[in-house]
Amino acid sequence: CVKKEVVCLLEELKKKRKILVTDFLYFVAGSILFGLALNSFTAPNHIASGGVSGISILLNYLFKTPIGVTIFLINIPIFLWAVSELGYQMVLKTIVATFLSSAIIDLMSLVVPVYHGNQMLAAIFGGALDGTGLSLFFIRGATTGGTDLIARLLGRRFRHVSMGKLLLSVDGVIIVASGFVYQSLESSLYALIAIFVS
Repeated sequence: CVKKEVVCLLEELKKKRKILVTDFLYFVAGSILFGLALNSFTAPNHIASGGVSGISILLNYLFKTPIGVTIFLINIPIFLWAVSELGYQMVLKTIVATFLSSAIIDLMSLVVPVYHGNQMLAAIFGGALDGTGLSLFFIRGATTGGTDLIARLLGRRFRHVSMGKLLLSVDGVIIVASGFVYQSLESSLYALIAIFVS
């Protein structure tokens, strides 16, 4: 009887370890794609495509702050809010995913080539890499924090408003701000394209 319990416990631990390893691999792959989108395509071409990453791109342009560190710092109060509303277990994967992606974004900024060219291509490829990277986090039940998490938390209080509308509202403010920061209407329009592709 005790032997069966030990075997069951070992099998359970093996399953949990497999889940953790799979989560980690997905998070690393998603972070690399996300980092490539930001460092090679969107940030160097003045495309701040919404969300916390968009805010971080704008702050990087204005003050030369590292994008990854800025993403993580902006997310800290959002994490605290999420933990108080949803509980630590529900937010843990997102905290790990955000920390990992923030670190990889800044490390990649030192080595990845930067595309300076057609802004339309930058918006399309940046959006495609961004969306593919983020989908790897979503598949494993995590996000990279930011506006996705804010929309989820606000959605609990404002059930009559869809998550899509909440996300669009927050992203819209950032996109409009990017037009003022870069002093270019085109930057805002390319940001919309990048979000659509993503």
